[in-house]
Amino acid sequence: MSKKMKHFLSLLLAAILVLSFGLLGVACSPTDDPGDDPGDDPGNKPGNPTVVALTIDTPPTKTEYYAGEPFDPTGMVIKAEWSDGMKAPVSLDSCTIEPDDALEPADKEVTITYEQKSVKQAITVKDVAVKSIEVDTGNIQLRADVGSPMDLSTLKVKVTYADDHEVTVTTGFTVSVDGKEIEDLTQVVFDERGTKELTVTYGTATDTFEVEVFNGFIIEAENIINTGDITEEDKNFVEKINGVFGAKTDAPASGGAYVGSVFNGDVMRFHIYVEEDCYANLILWASSCNMLVDGGSWDPVVMGDMQFNRLFDIKYGSAAEAESGSLKTIEVDDDVILPGGETDNPAGDRALWANWKDVDFGTIPLTKGDNIVEMTVISDYVNVREPCACNIDRLEIEYTENYTPPATVESLTITKAPAKTEYKVGESFDPTGMEIQAAMSDGTTETADLAKCTFTPSGALTTDVTKVTVTYKGATVEQEITVTAAESIVIEGENLIADPTADDKFYVEAVRNGYQGSIAAGDTEAPEAPTSGGKYLKGLFGSSDGTSGAVARFHIFAEEDCRATIKIWVSSCNVVTQGTDGSSPWRPSEMGDVQFNQIFAVKFGTADSLAPVTIGDDVIVEGGKTEDGTVSMALWENWREITLGTFDLKAGDNIIELENINSTLTNLAGEIYGMNIDRMVIDFE
Repeated sequence: MSKKMKHFLSLLLAAILVLSFGLLGVACSPTDDPGDDPGDDPGNKPGNPTVVALTIDTPPTKTEYYAGEPFDPTGMVIKAEWSDGMKAPVSLDSCTIEPDDALEPADKEVTITYEQKSVKQAITVKDVAVKSIEVDTGNIQLRADVGSPMDLSTLKVKVTYADDHEVTVTTGFTVSVDGKEIEDLTQVVFDERGTKELTVTYGTATDTFEVEVFNGFIIEAENIINTGDITEEDKNFVEKINGVFGAKTDAPASGGAYVGSVFNGDVMRFHIYVEEDCYANLILWASSCNMLVDGGSWDPVVMGDMQFNRLFDIKYGSAAEAESGSLKTIEVDDDVILPGGETDNPAGDRALWANWKDVDFGTIPLTKGDNIVEMTVISDYVNVREPCACNIDRLEIEYTENYTPPATVESLTITKAPAKTEYKVGESFDPTGMEIQAAMSDGTTETADLAKCTFTPSGALTTDVTKVTVTYKGATVEQEITVTAAESIVIEGENLIADPTADDKFYVEAVRNGYQGSIAAGDTEAPEAPTSGGKYLKGLFGSSDGTSGAVARFHIFAEEDCRATIKIWVSSCNVVTQGTDGSSPWRPSEMGDVQFNQIFAVKFGTADSLAPVTIGDDVIVEGGKTEDGTVSMALWENWREITLGTFDLKAGDNIIELENINSTLTNLAGEIYGMNIDRMVIDFE
């Protein structure tokens, strides 16, 4: 091959390569790839082609508006044409849109500008006046810390126009406080505590909402740390001492989660860290878990109220006091109720788990460093699924300025003795008529509230008791009394005690519940029924197998060995005819007679030794009926006196045990029944 031919081929190859790379460059241009990032378009580089025109490739989804709404570019695609002929979509974020605020009926178009070139989009703005607005604050926190920014940018406003058309908007409105418009809703700062009223304006309509501004901080309850995992760096958290409780996210709560699965016996501690000694008001946000109706899958339809002080034993103090076991008690009044709620949706609404109620713990002293608020669950509530307490959202700590601690009680003086100072064995102390003056640390005096006093002993009195100790706000005083042996003692059937103490002498113990429910104190069914004590003992049902019927024990205390005749007042539950209204077998017009020993097996003795007591077949509990066949709820309380016998009592605790052995006798409803019990009377010889 000649040198000329080799040179020609070399030039030809070079030309092919140049052409190939040129085509490759064209293939990567914005013209052929509309999905290229507009930020890399040629017009952004010095010396590159410029934008010569804009076009609307795809119009926006919405082109019709009501006066006051802002333009919405959703769905719109803008393309730019460059001086070299290339075309590519541009980011709407790189464009300016005018007008950019509330539209007016005179606005017929909006102008979109990019790189000094513009295009117009036709719109229609309806000239319909705004009738009213309603601010939706459901997704914002309505409490703010003094000096700390809060975010109001997620506010929603429901706009109602004169033609009743409704639109929910997130822009186009202004928010003002004290007559001054807030420019940046993401950084709203309040310089002083108190309740602030904010005004939202949309068009000519306004609505208001309130923000509570406090000086303090919040501990989110879901910030849980197990005891063994706590470090020195951990501040302001919840310590899990005992329980399975944990963070849940299935219902609205501040911080995005709340603490659920809180059960009896659980113990949690809020750790509060402060830089210096101070006073602070503590507010817990909690919600009822007393689900009364379940729509399924734990979605409540009806949630019942809960009395807060039946849910927790609450103590507070420094970390050192917690270590030494000397935490002080926080008392919450009986009238603090976690409200329930309900929904019309038969499937339920999980939001009912988060019906938050603020519970004020009052003002407490905080010492420099770590402080403890310990909450032990003592709940006796049971919902339709399980024992329950409540859910917890957060604990608010609000510093209290210029706080003067309340005066404490230094001593008590009985200025008027109670009306009754002489008692029989088995009676309980009665403070009626008693007046007590409390000398306070600030030099003042106050009259002690007897309802807030404790009296020791609190149960049945014995002959060795010569005085009763009265305690009020940590101070004590003694009242002398006289207790003599009683000729007879009455134990009311409803005097149920689950956890007896040494002070409890005459009471009823529910040993075993029947298959139909629990032994319980029942309210009087009819005011005219002669029920002593106002209630009676019910729920002593039998069982089909004859071995699992209800068992109740009456505890009788004797000062010394003695004899006593024991009687019991019972009522037949053998419904044989319902009332003429025919509404229910539990609305009787006639109760049938019942042979006592077919319902109850009786035993007597002490806890260590119980022996059977023979009750003859002739002991019949008579029923009763109405003259005209109408309903009478008093038939449930048609009390009959039954003598169980005369017994030798031992000094100390004696027991009469009643066990329902009925396995065959059924009432009108076809259910195995028992008897109601009004009282037991012990006549000492």
